[in-house]
Amino acid sequence: MKELAKQTMPIEKKHLSKKDVQKFDPSPLYLYTAKDALNRVTVLKEANKDAYLIAGRYSGNDNENRLYTPLNEEESKEIEKLVRIGRKDATISFL
Repeated sequence: MKELAKQTMPIEKKHLSKKDVQKFDPSPLYLYTAKDALNRVTVLKEANKDAYLIAGRYSGNDNENRLYTPLNEEESKEIEKLVRIGRKDATISFL
């Protein structure tokens, strides 16, 4: 019997430039998913607006950007639902 080795593609990190980070409130909102209660998801609120950016899981930075690991579809829906609580008219986007 031949076993096939699992080949996984490396997860591409999403970049958020340090310049763009300045558009958001300095204190991010951190939420957790039921599937991964150890690694928090970063949600940024635009300053003086009812708009939120679900960035993903913080994974580091380089000289120009913060790097985030994107969420899968199930986690995205779960986090969006949590952000919407009490913010029915908020604009929500994903990195």
